[in-house]
Amino acid sequence: MSYTRATVLAFFSLLAGGALLVFLLRNVSPYRSDDELNPLALLTFMLSVFLMTGGGGVLTALALHRRWPALAGIKTRRRPLTAEAALRQGVLLGLTAVTLLAMAMLQVLDVAVLIVTLLVAGLIEAYVQSRG
Repeated sequence: MSYTRATVLAFFSLLAGGALLVFLLRNVSPYRSDDELNPLALLTFMLSVFLMTGGGGVLTALALHRRWPALAGIKTRRRPLTAEAALRQGVLLGLTAVTLLAMAMLQVLDVAVLIVTLLVAGLIEAYVQSRG
């Protein structure tokens, strides 16, 4: 995928996630009329957080990869710079954010879980880069 396509996709993902998050926080209650949690509202909330953090992560990764191509896993300058690594890293960031948010909602998030989750995400990225 080209840089322009990835940038446009990430920008629209960031905007859609942010708009959906604002809409949900202003207009949708997380509880139904019978005082139970609304699973559709929670799922939509998680989707909006994923879209927003994933889009922002892709835009950040694209900017960082232009300056430091080694962050994309490129070892030689002869190999062309593509946007697949930035997309992968943005999706991984979004999944990490949703995982941490779900753990915080379940009240099981502490410093050790936070560190382990971030380390696992970093190890997944390092493994994918070493395979490519």
